[in-house]
Amino acid sequence: MSTKDELAAQIRVARGFKGWKQGYLARKARIDPSALSRYEREGGAPLAVKEKIFSAIEVPPDFAEGCVSAFRVLEGAADRPAGSAADLADALGTEVANRFAAMLAPALAVLSVPAEPPQGEERPPAAEDRAEAESLFLRLLPYKFDERLLVVSTGRQYRSVALCERLCDESENAAARNAEDSLDWSKLALRVAERIPGSEAKRSKAMGYAWAFVGNSRRVAAQFPIDEAFARSRQFYNLGRNEVPGWFVEARVLDREASWRRDQGRYGEAFALHDRALDSCQDSSRARLLLNQAATFEQAGQPERALLALEEARPAIERGEGGLRYRWLLRFNLAKNLVHLYRASEAEALLPELSQLAAELGNDLDQLRTRVLGGEVVAGLRRWNEALAELSAARDEFTELKLFADAAVVGLNEAVILLGDLRTAKVRTLVRAMKPIFDSLGLKREALASYRLFVAAVEREAATATMARELAKTIERAGKRRDGAAYG
Repeated sequence: MSTKDELAAQIRVARGFKGWKQGYLARKARIDPSALSRYEREGGAPLAVKEKIFSAIEVPPDFAEGCVSAFRVLEGAADRPAGSAADLADALGTEVANRFAAMLAPALAVLSVPAEPPQGEERPPAAEDRAEAESLFLRLLPYKFDERLLVVSTGRQYRSVALCERLCDESENAAARNAEDSLDWSKLALRVAERIPGSEAKRSKAMGYAWAFVGNSRRVAAQFPIDEAFARSRQFYNLGRNEVPGWFVEARVLDREASWRRDQGRYGEAFALHDRALDSCQDSSRARLLLNQAATFEQAGQPERALLALEEARPAIERGEGGLRYRWLLRFNLAKNLVHLYRASEAEALLPELSQLAAELGNDLDQLRTRVLGGEVVAGLRRWNEALAELSAARDEFTELKLFADAAVVGLNEAVILLGDLRTAKVRTLVRAMKPIFDSLGLKREALASYRLFVAAVEREAATATMARELAKTIERAGKRRDGAAYG
């Protein structure tokens, strides 16, 4: 018998001695169940993996090897079926065998049955699962939220791991268009997660994943409590961390919480979460995570590092990852950070393609954000009047859409330009006109105090461009912006 075959038998006999199912050992050893199934059938486990397996099962490799050797002796020395305590004693003829025969019998018996195939509920994600989830998702589209909730609560076919992930993806995608839609899709994903068949641990992992997207959609919609959602995400996810390998990857969970910590201005925590997400992510999702990390660098005032992250993401995006949306996001954030670095002429070169991509996406908010960025770019080129006209028009549109935080930030960008050009009287007129916008925000504590200080300074003609910029950042940190996908 080959060394590979012997190793396969040793793993099976060690697991059989403990009476463990294959899936349970895979979770304990933190290896993929399909890989464990292959090692039990064919052997070939690398030394490090073999050590993980035997460490998890707490059976010494030498013991397993001895069991396998005893079984082979029995196979060749007896006409009757192997595996009984008497067979072992007869074949080995030693006092040691007699003493331990009863204990070894369960381990020997496992070699008399074929190796287990991978367990169905723990197999890696398959293309057919994704296709079925997409079909189920399309069936839900025509319904209103309450109707969708009823459908997924009653239809057995909707109790699907793949559908839960698909609904979470849709919640994140919807954040760029409509915060309430984003929230509805995340709630639907959570309901699906709660009804997934199988073990409680499996449902826990799905629920932990879905709660991260509930937290994200609450963040975008400025609907509290947000911290509670992420706390539940961590709690549930940790209970089922080792379930259904290949589904509900932790990198996405970490990435969504990183966005919230960024909005809170807790940049150290956000960067730590980004790093953990990137360390554990699959190559296919790395560009998405880098775009979000770049948004955190930008908001933390580190545009050089933001550009590095964007450049790292660029090759995958140019190859087509994320489609038009990612191409727009890449160029949008490249231009924004180039403006921060006083490289407005380079940013201006990106505007035509940005506008074209926004038009192809067909998202009115993306087109409006592109116009705002264009105003910031021409301001960086010191074309003050052109910038003011563009920003003023965008502010009016945001106000009409009742996106008051966006309107406030754009108005403060106007104030920065006016203050830089020493047009203090016009700043006073602008800030007075914007009072209804700020009132609509319902600013609390820090943000409200910063706003009042800024208004008082404007009235005294003592306001500065720096004060206007800081107030804009404070409003963003207050979690009142509804442009989650544009900024991560």
